[in-house]
Amino acid sequence: MLAAARRSAPAPAPLEAAPPTAAARPPMRDLSGTVERDRRAGIERVIELGRWLILIFAAVTANFSTSPAIRTGEVNLLLGSWALFNLAVTLALVARHLPGKRTQYAMTGLDIAVATALVYMTGGFASSFSLTFYVVVIASSLRFGIKGSLACATIISVSYIWAGMWTAKRLPTYDVFASHIFLYFVVALATGLLARELAGARARQIAHTYELEHAAFMELREVDRLKTDFIMLASHELRTPLAKIKAWLMLMQDAGDRLPLDAQREATEVLRSETESLARLTDNLLCIAQLEAGEIRLKTGPVDLDEVIEQVFARFVEAADRRRFQCAIPDDARRVLADHERLALVLACLVDNALKFSPEDEPVRLSAQRDGRGVRIDVRDNGRRLADDQIDRIFNSFYQVESPLTRQRGGCGVGLYLARQLTERMGGRIWVDNKASRGNTFSLTLPLS
Repeated sequence: MLAAARRSAPAPAPLEAAPPTAAARPPMRDLSGTVERDRRAGIERVIELGRWLILIFAAVTANFSTSPAIRTGEVNLLLGSWALFNLAVTLALVARHLPGKRTQYAMTGLDIAVATALVYMTGGFASSFSLTFYVVVIASSLRFGIKGSLACATIISVSYIWAGMWTAKRLPTYDVFASHIFLYFVVALATGLLARELAGARARQIAHTYELEHAAFMELREVDRLKTDFIMLASHELRTPLAKIKAWLMLMQDAGDRLPLDAQREATEVLRSETESLARLTDNLLCIAQLEAGEIRLKTGPVDLDEVIEQVFARFVEAADRRRFQCAIPDDARRVLADHERLALVLACLVDNALKFSPEDEPVRLSAQRDGRGVRIDVRDNGRRLADDQIDRIFNSFYQVESPLTRQRGGCGVGLYLARQLTERMGGRIWVDNKASRGNTFSLTLPLS
């Protein structure tokens, strides 16, 4: 009948493969395309704003000037045509259509042609547009970098000399010529350097922002993976004892009074052991929920270590021989300042971890000693030594040393996380010592009462 009960218990559900870990994360995509497009969009918006400003200035200057050299009708016709062109470019930018390289060259050439025509129609060397309009056009050539700005300044210098000579039929004075040409090249150099600096700063800002977003995304992805692993492991840990309880209850119901006394005693022990395992698991999960919600409350006061340790050992008498537990507590380290219930949970988590990873015939040693103004409690096992790269990770929530696919021991990976959180909230600290060739020592300190 016992064999039938064991056969009737459903097998635990196999663990599914975990999602890709951090090592399998996709590499961060190249930012060059994003940075370049953002830089171009910003430059085009600035250039278009400069066009509209110089258009307004030219219209006001041409229509409210008393100079007889200005051909108002021709200037307004040219400015009107140029305004329509600017409107088309502005609508394209609003629709997020950036001009290509050839279109940029054509736009700059058109700007130079319009500026030269305005200089010609408003007085040649004496035209106010020879400074304002040409300077804005040179500044707009920052889209081509330093070399492009200097080339644009050279073309504008030639155009300025040609328009002035065509109007005045003579060369300009040296002062006018030198000052204008010098200004053109200074503006070209300054805008080129400024464009390069702004583009570099913007690129660094975008890269930094993307790195932060990428890190946040990967952190959320890792949290989601941990949740998935936790649900999978918790379901497995709940199903295993429930399967045994269900099988024994079905056997006891079917057999009734015909069940032998030995089987009845075994059933009672199994039911008690599995219900205690379920109780420990649900207590741990409830405590984690309280920690995450910030609702955990501690009743700190003097606590007798002997009573707490006796209570902890009593939890595992069904899972292990009482002789496996070795305890050594001197008189000067018997009382600590802590929460009795939470300290019992902390030590239970450490003892449970030691029992899981120690051979069945190896003892679990629990000792205490004075440590300055506090008490140090050590829980030592003789299991497999922890690797150095796992020391800081074993106290993370839902982390397990063994792979979910190959592990041979139960647990959801929350015990050591609970132990650390509760110990720190009681004013102590917890760590692990893996310096021995075999086994590990989990130590915690608490204030002395």
